Amino acid sequence: MSATPIRRRFDRAGSTYEDAARVQRLVAARLAALCPPALDGDVLEIGAGSGLLTRELLPRHGGGAYVALDLSPGMLARAAMPGAVKVVADGERPPFGPGSFDFLCSASAMHWYADPAASLAADLRLLRPSGGFALALYVAGTLWELAEASRATGFGSVFPMRPTAFYRELFASLPGVRATFAEERHVVRHDSVRAMLASLKGAGVTHTPGVKAGSPGRYREFARHYEARHGTGGTVETTYAVAMIWSVQRPHDQG
Repeated sequence: MSATPIRRRFDRAGSTYEDAARVQRLVAARLAALCPPALDGDVLEIGAGSGLLTRELLPRHGGGAYVALDLSPGMLARAAMPGAVKVVADGERPPFGPGSFDFLCSASAMHWYADPAASLAADLRLLRPSGGFALALYVAGTLWELAEASRATGFGSVFPMRPTAFYRELFASLPGVRATFAEERHVVRHDSVRAMLASLKGAGVTHTPGVKAGSPGRYREFARHYEARHGTGGTVETTYAVAMIWSVQRPHDQG
């Protein structure tokens, strides 16, 4: 999967992301609570985007550089993150060598990785001995309502998320890495199906590998189905499943 379509969608969402990213804002705050109260040394944030997590962590950072890396130049250009060093790059191909950082963090980004097994291992190698990390990414169960309605009506498609078990097995296989896992579910309610789709677009959550059917007739069928199956109290629901993965200190690499 090429990163180019993902970058383009987030470039277009640069002006709307902060208003639309309700879950992403919550996830950033939840992840920040798992990070050390004081961050010393060099910090790398992958998928910094508009700065939701960055602004949570910068006040506790002292000494060294805080590098905010993102695939989208459009997002970083608009991001308010005074004190951070902005770097436009792909988190799967970061322009840094092993042992460059003391802490690695990422919220709402790494689920887009085309090759997470290789890329997450490479990202963790960027840490110095005893470095720590805190990551939050979406897993299977995210937008399950949208996936169900798409299958039932043939309208649209949903980006496939890997299950938490995939990441548990991956981290367990990495020499010298001890990670703690937690999974959370957050339900967002929208006034209508149209508002729900607009919110996803505003947050850049529109890339899928599938073929998107978009005729007016199929959209109407999709909206009716979604409201009937996933509506309550005059609103419609979308669910986000989030895996939190963290280690305050990483022991010396065993391999």
